[in-house]
Amino acid sequence: MTRMDMNLVRLHGWVAMTPLLLGAITPDTAAAHTRHPATHPAATALSVMAYNVKGLPWPITSDRTADFRRIEARLRAMRAQHAQPHVIILQEAFTSPAKAIARRSGYRYIVEGPSRDLQSPILARASDRAFIEGASFFKGERSGKQVGSGLILASDYPILSVHREAFPAFACAGYDCLANKGILMVTVKVPGSATPVTVVTTHMNSKRSSGVSQSRSLLAYRRQVEVIDDFIARYRNPDLPVILAGDFNASSAERRSFLTAHSAAKWTTKRRLPIDNALQHCLKSDAPCGRAVPAIAATVFQKGRDWQFFSAGYRASIQAIAMAVPFGREHDGTMLSDHVGYRVTYRLTQALVPRTPRRRAIT
Repeated sequence: MTRMDMNLVRLHGWVAMTPLLLGAITPDTAAAHTRHPATHPAATALSVMAYNVKGLPWPITSDRTADFRRIEARLRAMRAQHAQPHVIILQEAFTSPAKAIARRSGYRYIVEGPSRDLQSPILARASDRAFIEGASFFKGERSGKQVGSGLILASDYPILSVHREAFPAFACAGYDCLANKGILMVTVKVPGSATPVTVVTTHMNSKRSSGVSQSRSLLAYRRQVEVIDDFIARYRNPDLPVILAGDFNASSAERRSFLTAHSAAKWTTKRRLPIDNALQHCLKSDAPCGRAVPAIAATVFQKGRDWQFFSAGYRASIQAIAMAVPFGREHDGTMLSDHVGYRVTYRLTQALVPRTPRRRAIT
């Protein structure tokens, strides 16, 4: 976490400094005075909701401010009942009204993903050359980044560290290249738990919406998975449990198999502690998340877009224990976005896997 990020987190209660906090981390000081205390089902529980809010700029979509206000109102109502997700992760929060959802919903710690101008440290390989030379100006692949990543992570609990990285400019396909998509990782201090939790989010290249061939979008997708591999290897603390939530756009068999193979092999610790898909876990016949898992959960899992993965760390295990869908279909059949927003509650248990003691050198 940079020195600036740390300072911004610490200054969350200083109303006089609010104009200076419009960068990476922007706590909502007004809400801090009126917000109900956050509660959770157990002393070591953490609930996370990922939600693609379709906050695309005009003229790609019409003004959606009214829908965003309804999302905010529902989150505030949940907060009044002490039922709000402790962490919310938004994708496609490109516009100011979309970005404001987290602040206006009462979250104290707010972090944005890669900005429009953030560049990736990863260089192209020789094998990327043909893909790069095939970029189309008319499909947005040579027009530069017009907006940031659209990623927002908001937490009721203190954020201890922040890492963000854009996908390389060559690792995108079609109209997705207009956004500086990437990865955001934070470490959250959970009350009652001696071990923090790492939360990672991303929004990966779309398929049909990208406007290019499926083979081209698949190549970009695979490179993005490899970038996530590298990012997690560089920044993840293996002592901590990890949750990876976002819009993975794994809507085809080719994408799904590539993503799941990498998540199982490269997103865990060196001891290969298992990684699980929360939706798949909660849909098991023995009902590990209770008998009240909404029916729409199976549909969300099959679409392969809005997934949450979780894996233990050496100092604590993590298990999905409950699931709810605050943002699915409304009573009139409409939706507030073209995605479902669901909340998963995780239980943390300390000291799952002790580290192997280092052997003393023989002298």
